[in-house]
Amino acid sequence: MGKTASRKGQDKGYKITENEKGIYLTVWPVELGAQPATEASILQELQKRDCFSFEMSEITKALEMSLGEPLRIGECSPAPTPEILPEITVMVRRDRLEAMIQVTIPDGGVAVKKEQLLDKLKLAGVVLGIDETVLEWLVRTRSSMNMLCAQGVPSQPGENAYLKYHVDLEGQGRPVEQEDGSVDFKDINNFISVEEGQLLVEKIPHTLGISGYDVLGLEIVGKPGKDIPMPFGKNVLPVDNSRLVSAISGQLHMKNDRIHVLPVLEVQGDVDYSTGNIDFVGSVVVHGNLQTDFMIKAIGNVEIRGNIFGGSVEAMSLIVRRGIQGMNRSDIKVKERVVSQFIENAKVCADQDIVVQNVIHNSFIFAGIRVIVEGGRGLVIGGRISAGEEIRLTSAGNQAHVATTLEVASNPFIKEELITLRQKSKVQETTYGELEKTQSYLCKQGLVQLAPDKRARYNGVQGELEILSEEIQETKERIVDLEKLLKELKPGRIRISNTVFPGVIISVGLLSKTMHDALQYISFYAQEGEIRFSSFR
Repeated sequence: MGKTASRKGQDKGYKITENEKGIYLTVWPVELGAQPATEASILQELQKRDCFSFEMSEITKALEMSLGEPLRIGECSPAPTPEILPEITVMVRRDRLEAMIQVTIPDGGVAVKKEQLLDKLKLAGVVLGIDETVLEWLVRTRSSMNMLCAQGVPSQPGENAYLKYHVDLEGQGRPVEQEDGSVDFKDINNFISVEEGQLLVEKIPHTLGISGYDVLGLEIVGKPGKDIPMPFGKNVLPVDNSRLVSAISGQLHMKNDRIHVLPVLEVQGDVDYSTGNIDFVGSVVVHGNLQTDFMIKAIGNVEIRGNIFGGSVEAMSLIVRRGIQGMNRSDIKVKERVVSQFIENAKVCADQDIVVQNVIHNSFIFAGIRVIVEGGRGLVIGGRISAGEEIRLTSAGNQAHVATTLEVASNPFIKEELITLRQKSKVQETTYGELEKTQSYLCKQGLVQLAPDKRARYNGVQGELEILSEEIQETKERIVDLEKLLKELKPGRIRISNTVFPGVIISVGLLSKTMHDALQYISFYAQEGEIRFSSFR
């Protein structure tokens, strides 16, 4: 080892050594070295060694003498004091959305630099959302505990899908508010009717989440919103996988979060304050009674398995399993036929037939074709019975000569309605024409340039035209139905299979006859300008 070191020194012509006594320079004679030592090479090596406490004269002396022996040229340099660096700690939260930094500078330590903080963050992987103002504040204040220095961008979850109902489910069971603020507890909207093809519910789809990024620069995928199933039920049809429409006209019914449309509305008890009035686009079955002053309106048929006690009905057909106790309040109107056990103190109108098994008492009965009171007692006592084609019953009037009118072929009910509808149609057509003129006038002014009040007026007129157009069509269809019914009527006849009592008025067409004597098993008809009768057949 000594020879190697010595030889290495001889190669460059000198050797510098240090010990506790000082710095020594050995210069070999030229003839022993590979190359002569120079002052510049010696000074360069001393500088590399951080040796500055030396005498230049001693270096010059050693070069001149070249004795090959160590010559002390200066003092040993004290060991440099190492820098006390600041302690920097970076902590990243578990979700990686925030990074905290802690700086501690020990006694005698050097101040922290911004570059050191950045290097430490980079070493911890923090590259996004760094707040350099916080780092600059740390440099100024020299130390701090757990300062928030970087924040990521959190992801945003998507919106969940939801159902938008186009029918008023919240209003179900609430009384209708009148203009004066009062409420009618007979109209509580207990049943929701829908039309065929009507939009029931629409699904607003879920949305995708918005991605964010953590402080490490990694993407945080946004969680998409949750989807929900469509509430498919009976008699509903999907449209575009996002809407449900009614396949039929009927009652809207929600069960087990599914939407159904039922063709028949069933009321398990009475129609009263618990149900309110019923206005339904299908058929209605009432297992109880129709109570006083309550109304059933149905596009289909109505069946009441109890009684009508002063209630009213509008329907296609009506079946009352027991009877109609009208209390001079009931108003029954149907387009086809009425069937009941009895009718008392009521007004009943049907475009076709009215069939009663036992008694019609003190009532106004109008049928477009036939009134039949047979099968049980078959009595008509008091009131007015009118049919377009035929009245057939067991007995009319009684021994007390109660005023009872039986009339056929005149059918004032249908004729009066026809006259009223024709007048109504003229008014509707006139109103429609005036609204069209108003709309045309507003259009000529240019819809874009219309003032807000005129635009509102235009929109109002447009809505009125649409509603009026539907009403005109309905009126015309009803007129056609009534005209057809009148044309198809046969010559009128009244048939009584048992007794017609005195006081009964018989009318056939424009002819009228008051009975003064009781007759039995008889048929009345018009012939050659007078009312004639023959045996019942």
